[in-house]
Amino acid sequence: MSNVNISKLKEIVGEANVIDSSSEMAKYLKGPGKPAVVVLPGKTSEVSSIVKLANEQNVKLAVGGAVVNTQGITGGIALVMSRMNQIVEMDKLNLVAIVEPGLLHRDFILKVAEIGLNFPPEPYEVETSSIGGCFSIGDSDSKSFEYGPTRTFLLGFEMVLPTGEILEIGNKCIKNVSGLDFIHFAVGSQGTFGIFTKLLVKLLPQPEAKKAVIGTFASLHKANATFNTLIKRNVHPTRMNLINASFAKIAKPETEGQLVIVDLQGFKDSGKNIANEVASVLTLAGGFDVKIIEDEVEYDQVINGWLKVRSEFNAKPERTVEFVVGPMKMPQALAQLEALTGDLGAYPGVIVEGLLGYVGLALPEGTEKLAFATKVNKLAMSLGGNVKGLLGHKLKAEVYNDAEMWKQTTSLLNELRQQFDSKGILSPGVSLEA
Repeated sequence: MSNVNISKLKEIVGEANVIDSSSEMAKYLKGPGKPAVVVLPGKTSEVSSIVKLANEQNVKLAVGGAVVNTQGITGGIALVMSRMNQIVEMDKLNLVAIVEPGLLHRDFILKVAEIGLNFPPEPYEVETSSIGGCFSIGDSDSKSFEYGPTRTFLLGFEMVLPTGEILEIGNKCIKNVSGLDFIHFAVGSQGTFGIFTKLLVKLLPQPEAKKAVIGTFASLHKANATFNTLIKRNVHPTRMNLINASFAKIAKPETEGQLVIVDLQGFKDSGKNIANEVASVLTLAGGFDVKIIEDEVEYDQVINGWLKVRSEFNAKPERTVEFVVGPMKMPQALAQLEALTGDLGAYPGVIVEGLLGYVGLALPEGTEKLAFATKVNKLAMSLGGNVKGLLGHKLKAEVYNDAEMWKQTTSLLNELRQQFDSKGILSPGVSLEA
């Protein structure tokens, strides 16, 4: 039986912005939980009032930009931020913007580009990811070698804390933190420490030119070897991505084989020289259909194809394993990985980000993720890396038989969460240990 006071919620946000019909709620929800109501706030004070009400009634609450993950909020509140979707301020001279969290990530990138600016982080999922979600998840992408991780683009925020209090922190200065950095501490907290209601975001000038070099390979290993060759030649483009044959069909349906995408963002003349060098390396290594793409429309098609792959991969985290090693160790990593997986070219999905030494694996149906991740972590550790994130930290502690290290980590996370949210109201289905 739900304790949610529907009438009170309607008083806070207006009747039209409270949805309690199962059929109407469905388009805003994903996951196994069954919340009692979907609420669409329109301003910070409304978010604050909703959170205070949840506290008073001890009701669980989860938040999302366009879609809310319902894990852990059966009988509770799904807070959808899509009405809070405005750019409050665009300060072109200081290269910053103040943005509401419900603005779709892809729309923000387009609006910023209209005035000649650039927001480099890519959407986690193209269709549904919001700017609030960008920083709440905090996932970096394959351009972070050049542009830095996602967290570096957050200069401050307004946040409703689990008590309903409103916190404002940060300013337009790039160098604005000494000591404990709570601004970036909040990145990746997935709505457990508070709900973003405004974000102060760093922007960059648009690059003068964008080019891509693409090519197809029969062998995943030969394709990856080109990355090592480029690094040895001191060629470090914006990104170097390799997508196996299964995923390549998503990015570029006519592709037969493993697809390499080398992205070059920068200056016209230097970019042209580097593009020619990259194309030569791919061709000499056995790549076919190697092409330098300079046309803006065609370039966007290539990048949008990559974003479709990224979205497909991120949509099913329970069926993915990610690990990192030093970029020059990738040939050994892929060779050893095939001993566990069989032919990687035919695997359900493989992504290699060559500048970052990153591999993402989409697992076949029926694979026991933890058992597989344990084997992958052992492989990665033998090459100086590990499985990504806190799962990797947990698996590393198990390898070293150091239960105390993992216990201290989890105790700290749980203590922090308890300090912020003593009743466990916000995002109860999120585990920061995953």
